[in-house]
Order: sequence, then structure tokens, then C-alpha cells
Amino acid sequence: MATMALLPLSTVPAGAAATQDGSSLAELQKQRAEVRQKASSAASQVNALEASDAEVTSALTVLNANVNAQQDRVEEAERAVAQAQSDQAVAEAEQAAKQAELDALTVKMKDSAVDAYVSLGSSDAISVGTDDINDAVNKRTMMSVKANENITLIEQFRAVQEDLETQRAAATDAAERAAAGAAQVEGRLNELNEAYTQQQAFAAQVDIRLDAALSEADSLAATDAQLASSISSKQAEIAKAVAAQRAAEEARATQARARASASASSSSGGGGGGGGGGGSFTPPAITGSGEIVSVGGIRIHQSMASGLQGLLNAAAADGINFSGGGYRDSAGQIAVRRNNCGSSNYAIYEMSASSCSPPTARPGTSMHERGLAVDFTQGGSTLTRGSSGFAWMRANASSYGFFNLPSEPWHWSSNGN
Repeated sequence: MATMALLPLSTVPAGAAATQDGSSLAELQKQRAEVRQKASSAASQVNALEASDAEVTSALTVLNANVNAQQDRVEEAERAVAQAQSDQAVAEAEQAAKQAELDALTVKMKDSAVDAYVSLGSSDAISVGTDDINDAVNKRTMMSVKANENITLIEQFRAVQEDLETQRAAATDAAERAAAGAAQVEGRLNELNEAYTQQQAFAAQVDIRLDAALSEADSLAATDAQLASSISSKQAEIAKAVAAQRAAEEARATQARARASASASSSSGGGGGGGGGGGSFTPPAITGSGEIVSVGGIRIHQSMASGLQGLLNAAAADGINFSGGGYRDSAGQIAVRRNNCGSSNYAIYEMSASSCSPPTARPGTSMHERGLAVDFTQGGSTLTRGSSGFAWMRANASSYGFFNLPSEPWHWSSNGN
């Protein structure tokens, strides 16, 4: 199987961390996001049904990390918008206060001018003469005081006017930042949705893989208990990663609802012993009734019976003696699902394998339950890629209607699943 190299999340273009061209932190973050997206895209191309356990785990890690990183970027942009909106509100409040202060000063200046004119009269009256020199002095003194008051009022007016313009500029700047930030949030939400879509598509494949692998482990229980245990253990780790992802999905869904609300308001197996080499060969007979029949001790659907008989005959003639496990009744799987997943129809038949404790395949998902797959053994052991039995199967099995699941050298079915 062809594998794909996944880009490490920490990879940043060479020299980006210490650029000499004045690259901003935002630009470096953008470059890092692009690298992460490339890694996520590569991970999403991994075939979860054929990849190794390590490749599946690695892809899950990369895809989950990308979703989390995109979520962080969205929240960062949302915080920037919130800060800009807060700054705008403060600036507008200050602007309103300065405008009110300016209006009050304008009224005060008008009142002062009127008061000076009415109370003191004109300067000509003082210069022409008066019978009371003290009265003239007092009037001049009052005019001087009023003049000084007016100068002070004018200076205050200008100062407040400058403050008003400063707050207007601050409000405008904050509004522009809020608008730009809102556009950035929308863009990052699109990137988050893309990352989430990739993650979900791969998770759906992984769920199918878990069903197949766990069903395979159950089918192997009677044939190769150690291998069955190993498969179950590895799939449990993958299921744990998927379950953690599902919990994160619920948290993100809750956040999305909150954001939308805020925006709106604002086991059994059939097996047999391996045959011995040498001696005369007697072709296995097909026995049984109904759709499931027995061929050389291997239970299989009647549609594949003649093909299996021909395969066993040809292999034996070449000195390769096969046995194995075929059909497995789904009744046992239903009972296990009821115990591990729940008693409802949804829990038994539809709930994902990773949602059960321990992870348990859904009934009917295994080719063994339809009698269309065989786990072949040679000499009492399941086939490995290095065995002579596997080499023979790889060269001849397709002629008899059997095809291999790449990740499991012992598992051969009507369609390779």
C-alpha cells in the first residue's frame, strides 16, 4: 500500500523564525497555518481502511491538531474584534462627553459675551468720562476680568475641540479594525469548517475501519486468540482518539451555538486445524444446508463454496494446506453490543464502535457475518506476509474469487473488504 508522508505540525518555512525583511508575527502565523493546512490535507488523503494503525493514528493527530489550531485562530480573531468594538464604544462615549463639554463651553462663551455687554456698557462710555472715577476703574477692572475669562474659555474650547477630534479619529480607527476583524473571523471560520470537514470525513472512514477491525478480532478469537487480542488493543487506542475527537466536536458545537445565539441577539469464530503435509490428498466435501455451508471445515456462503473448494484443492496439490475461520453468526455480536453499547436499537445497530465501552463493532458490518470472508491459517497459525501460504494466495486466490484486505494478510473475501 502506498503511504503518504505527513508534514509535521511544527514545520515552518526555513528562516521564517528569524526573518530579516521585517516579517510581522501575523505573517509568520499565517505561514505556520498554511503549513498546518498542507499537513492536514495530506492526512485527509490517507485511506483509513487500508492504512496501518500507526498511519491512522498519525492522521487523526494531524487532523485534530489542525481543527484545534483553526479554532484558536477563530477565537483570536474574535477577541480582536471584541477589543476593537470595546475601543470604539469607549471612544464614542468619550466623543459624546467631549461634544457635550464643547456645547457647554459654547453656551458659556455666549453668555459671558452678553453679560459683558449688558453689565459693563461700552469702552467708549468709560473713555468719554464719568462723574465717579471709582466707577470707571471698577468697570475697566471688570472688563479685564471678563476678557481674561473669555480667553480662558476660548483656550478650553480649543483644547476640548482637539480632544473631540482625537476621540473621533480613535472611534473611526476602532470601527475600521472591528470591520476588518469581522472579515478575518469569517475567513478563519471558513478555514475551520474546511478543517472540520476533513476531520469528519476521515473519522467516518475510521469508524468503518473500527467496525471491520473489531469484527475481525472477534472472528479470529477462536483461530488466533493472541492476534485477536492485539488487534482489539490497537483499535481501542484508535477508538479512544476518535472518542476524544467526538467530545471536542460537542464542545465546538456548543461554542458554535453560543456564537450563533450571541450573533442573533447581536465474538465467535469458525476454525479448523491445519492439515499435515504429504500423503494422498482428498478434496474437502461441501456439507450443510441453507445459504451457509461447510467446505473443509470452513463455513462459508454457498455462493463462494465452489470457489473455496477449488482454492483448497489447488493449494493442497501444491503442498499448501489451509484451514481457517469463515462465517460468524451475528447473534453473538448483537449480544455483545447490547452489553457494551446499550439496549436500544440505535445503540445496538447504529452507534459508532468507538462510542461503546469497550469499543465494539456494529452487527452486520463484517464480511464474516455474511459468510463472504475467510481468515486463512496454515499449520495452525494465521497467514503472515512472509508465509508461503500468503505468497500462494497472492498469486492464485483471485482466480477463485478471493481478494485480500491489504492490512490483514490472513483475511480474504469476495471483494477485498
